[in-house]
Amino acid sequence: MLGIGLKVGKGELLSVVQDKSWLVRMFVVNFILIPAVGIVAVRFLPMKPENALALIFLACAPGGMSALQFLSKKKEAEALAYGAGTTVLLTLLAILISPPLISLAIPKGLTVPYANVILVVVLLMLLPLLLGVFLRAAPGAVAAKLAGPVSLIATLAFLGFMVKLLAMTKKVKGEMGTTGLLSIVVFVLISLLIGWLLGGPRKFTRPVLATASSMRNGALAIAIAVRSFDDVAVLTPLIAFLAIMIPVNMLYMIVTNVAGKSRGSKSSACPETEKPADPRHPRDAQGSRPAGNVDKT
Repeated sequence: MLGIGLKVGKGELLSVVQDKSWLVRMFVVNFILIPAVGIVAVRFLPMKPENALALIFLACAPGGMSALQFLSKKKEAEALAYGAGTTVLLTLLAILISPPLISLAIPKGLTVPYANVILVVVLLMLLPLLLGVFLRAAPGAVAAKLAGPVSLIATLAFLGFMVKLLAMTKKVKGEMGTTGLLSIVVFVLISLLIGWLLGGPRKFTRPVLATASSMRNGALAIAIAVRSFDDVAVLTPLIAFLAIMIPVNMLYMIVTNVAGKSRGSKSSACPETEKPADPRHPRDAQGSRPAGNVDKT
């Protein structure tokens, strides 16, 4: 979040909040369509009770902060702003909307640690982002000097998190079984597809919404599940989901980057030739006329 704040300005971040079309699509994808996919899958597909419970939790809880590791790699300032703004908005909205949404699918009272969750969002997301924006607006080249090292530290921290997570999930994946793991992969891919399809019409917003929507809020789901259920078997599929959604998104990022470079090389190899002015065309004819020679008719 600090690294993104060092690269984008206040205006770009505010443009995300002011983009009503984007806010509507973001809301529909993450709080209507993807939860509907999870609930329908639980109702009609055979799966273990703990797997079904975890799927509902994740389907109803967007705003996974791990998405920032992929969204922060965007080169365009506007794409960075949309990535950070969308992640923050989804995380804040999930605190308010996800618990009642989960309760609609699971008729059980939930215990939500609102104070802890809000504190995490403020300390780990909002404050670093605002600090980065402040430093970027400060005189001098402070932001430019800090952006590279901060991004490197974030990447190293993320790799350390992945090593720790993979060590935890060796046993978890064995308990899930092939069917359970496959269901998680399919759910992540469907979430990616829904986000990509509704992420337009601008090209750079499609991968932003796809990534932000497929990286569900496992931390919030675990925090609620631990406090709401005596049986902690639901933690197994939740942790497995965290371990699977990251490689799937990493593969998606690699594929989209390769495809983007391929399209760029083709367009540069075949530049469009400018058409000569056509005197019969009104604009071309007017552009070729000498000044003062105006056809009154």
